[in-house]
Parts: sequence; structure tokens; C-alpha cells
Amino acid sequence: MKKTVLDKLKMIFFLAYFLILSVERIISLVCVFTGDLSKYDALDWYMTALTLFAIFGAYVFIATKCHVTVKHYDNGKVSASPTADDENYAKLSIAAGILLLGGMVHTEGTIPGIQFASYGVLLGAMGIHAFQCAKRDGKALMKWLSFAYITAFSMSIPVVYHTNIALKYLFIPIECVVSAGMVVLFTIMLKRFFTQNSESDFSPIPYITAVVGAFAVIILRWNEEINWFVLIAISATSVLWFLSNILSMVKRKK
Repeated sequence: MKKTVLDKLKMIFFLAYFLILSVERIISLVCVFTGDLSKYDALDWYMTALTLFAIFGAYVFIATKCHVTVKHYDNGKVSASPTADDENYAKLSIAAGILLLGGMVHTEGTIPGIQFASYGVLLGAMGIHAFQCAKRDGKALMKWLSFAYITAFSMSIPVVYHTNIALKYLFIPIECVVSAGMVVLFTIMLKRFFTQNSESDFSPIPYITAVVGAFAVIILRWNEEINWFVLIAISATSVLWFLSNILSMVKRKK
């Protein structure tokens, strides 16, 4: 099976996510360990430890589980297995999620612009995949709605920050759990997107979990700072989830 230009570009974008985010996270870790260690509190060390785990875990997973190609012989010729891409993207999606755990914490020296660039190329890979699947299989509306829904969901994951609110000892654990939990849910959705023809099942469990978690984080910190980015993203996620489920019900009735 010959690789097209879009196939190659999709893989380049996916791998660029790892490169760009890893560089940014390593720069941040250098800032952490060359800074004044005495000023760091438990949350700082949690975020640092999670970042170290995310980088180490992602690349160990890639090294032990991912393969560039899976080949078999067909009439005496070597060709790529039809399931090779699905297997590779499924495993890369898991690795991407592991690395993202470290990207959702605001450590010393964080560079948001570089982080957004890494997320941008990952979304680019998803967009190419949605286009390819829509061109090959049809059902373009549901595929692009799936892409938009997963994108909005990913944007609604709250970044772990320091806070000075009165309930910070309640807020910080909730923030950490919500952030990490939503990364896990996004990873599951990303894996499905790349292995199920770029279609989401729009399950209520990830959606409801995201809404409850995101609004808990937003409301608890409301008086200190309104997280408009997460609020807009979770609102868009809700609109897309309801729209997609309504369209699915209408199609089943036809």
C-alpha cells in the first residue's frame, strides 16, 4: 500500500507534536532545576514530577510499543499491512496522551506559544485524517463534527495553576484530578478517532465528566479569575455533543 503525500504529512504532523512539546517541556524543566528550589511548594513538585513522568513515559512507550511500519508479503512483494496505520496511530495516540499530562501543568518557564504550536500540529494531523476518511468513506458531516467535538473537548482541559483563593486546598486537588482525568478521556477519544475512521461515538460519559469537572474548576476560582478559555471551550463541546447526538438520532429514524 503506497503512502500518499497526505499520509506522510499526517505522520510528520503527529511526530512534530512530540518534538515541539518535548522541547518546550525540557526547557521548562531546565528552568525549574536551575531556579530557586527553596521557593517551590508541593504543587510545584507535583507538576515537575508529572512532567518528568510524561516525557519519560511517552518515549518509553514509543520505544517499546510503536513501530514505523508493519509489513507482510503479498504475491512475493513486500507491502504495508492494512492494519499497520491503525496500530501505529493507536499507540502513538496513547503516547501523545501520556506526554500531554505534562503539558497541562504550568511549571516554571512554561512557554504557552510553543505549547499551542504543538497542539496545533496534532490537530493538523487529525484534520488530515478526517479529510482522508471523508473522501474515502463519505459521511463527511459526522467525521468533521467528530473532529470539531474532540478538538473542543481537548481545549476544555484545564491547565493546573497556582491559586490564592480561600479554598485552594480543596481547589488544587480537584484541579489536578480534573486535568489529568480529562487528558485520559481525550487520549481514549483520540485513539478511537484514528482507528475508527475519524468518527466519535459521542459517549455521554466523557462529556458529562468533562462538563462537571470543567465547571467545578471554573466556579471554584470564579472570584479570583474567570477562565474564559475553558468556559468557551466546554460550551462549544456541549453544543457539538448535543448537535451530533441529535443528528445521529435523526439518521437512525430514517
